[in-house]
Amino acid sequence: MYERLAAKLAHTTSIKWYPRHGVKDNWIIDAEAELGFQLPPSYCWWLKNYGNARLNGGNILTLCQPEYRDIDDSDILYIHRLNLADEDWYRAYPNRLDLFVPDSDELYFFDLSAKDEHREFPVMCYDLMNDMIYQYAPTFSDFLERLLDEHK
Repeated sequence: MYERLAAKLAHTTSIKWYPRHGVKDNWIIDAEAELGFQLPPSYCWWLKNYGNARLNGGNILTLCQPEYRDIDDSDILYIHRLNLADEDWYRAYPNRLDLFVPDSDELYFFDLSAKDEHREFPVMCYDLMNDMIYQYAPTFSDFLERLLDEHK
């Protein structure tokens, strides 16, 4: 199902990931229990097979070992907890789960209000310079493919 993406990942130099750092199934189950919803299948595939990555000075957020989840800023739950603690942020973005914050003027997040029939959330881009939000990709796997294509 993700063969094309896996082939692109095998031949890229733009996204750096660390082999054999895939996420364990029980970490995903625990994260979904805390979040109250299932993570998108393509994101779970990424977590299990790759686990983590860096691009453009930022981490594509992952799930860290539970014992480090409260201190690791590459963990999607850690960032989500920080966002939830900011009441103004939560009121402004109640359906946002941050995914990738590169070292630039944009950030990417799952739009939790728009799950499709395959349980995928679209990935949105928040252009901070222009204060604009737009759909970047319909799924996480499409998000990764687009990033790979743009950063050859």
